[in-house]
Amino acid sequence: MKSRKEKSYEYYEKYALIPDDLEERLSWMYDKFNINDRKAQMILNAKQAIMNELQYTDFKIVLHEEPAGTPRPRFRLVNRYNLANEAMNNGQFVKVYSITGAEDRRFMRQLITSGELNEFQELLYTPCRVEYNAYVKTPSNFNTTQIFLAEIGLERPINKPDWDNIGKKYSDMMNGNIWLDDTLVIDGSIHKFYSIKPRVEINLSFANILYNKYQYKSTIKKLQDLGVNTDNVKYFDF
Repeated sequence: MKSRKEKSYEYYEKYALIPDDLEERLSWMYDKFNINDRKAQMILNAKQAIMNELQYTDFKIVLHEEPAGTPRPRFRLVNRYNLANEAMNNGQFVKVYSITGAEDRRFMRQLITSGELNEFQELLYTPCRVEYNAYVKTPSNFNTTQIFLAEIGLERPINKPDWDNIGKKYSDMMNGNIWLDDTLVIDGSIHKFYSIKPRVEINLSFANILYNKYQYKSTIKKLQDLGVNTDNVKYFDF
């Protein structure tokens, strides 16, 4: 593995000449790629097409449970006696696993099959934006004033679960259930609040189209491997 110093040196070698300022960078690109008037107009047309055609559909999911984060992964020594089909010959190896991941995904799948999340009968496969609002239980030692201030968001929690673990837990729950994979998320945010009614509110938006043919080819393959109909998958072709 390369050291940070080595990575920093390589970064400088590759990118030092590229300007930091956006306008200067675009000007640099204009010269770098020898952009003429015709090519410039093509780029502007592509920009306008995206602005005209790209749309997002919004959904809200509410999970009535106390917010939690993803626990630390567990490690198990695997050998021919405790997991013969995963062991190699007479050797043994370490298997890393999550103690809650499978159960969480089953829970999300049950919400879909039961009809509570009926709108997600098909996996999302386009760029997504997601916001997780985690409402943790209001502390029992709060006085009446604090309880009301907390409920309207003026007193906020700074204890566990950690914000990043919240994002990981609920993103993983949605993998293979709501969306194809959480690599689809292009914008995400996590907010922690108090409430007398703990819950997790997920505000989800997904695009109507993929950005380019490279995303299309990759997505098509994943969907076909899952046996999903791909006739309606679209992308911007510039």
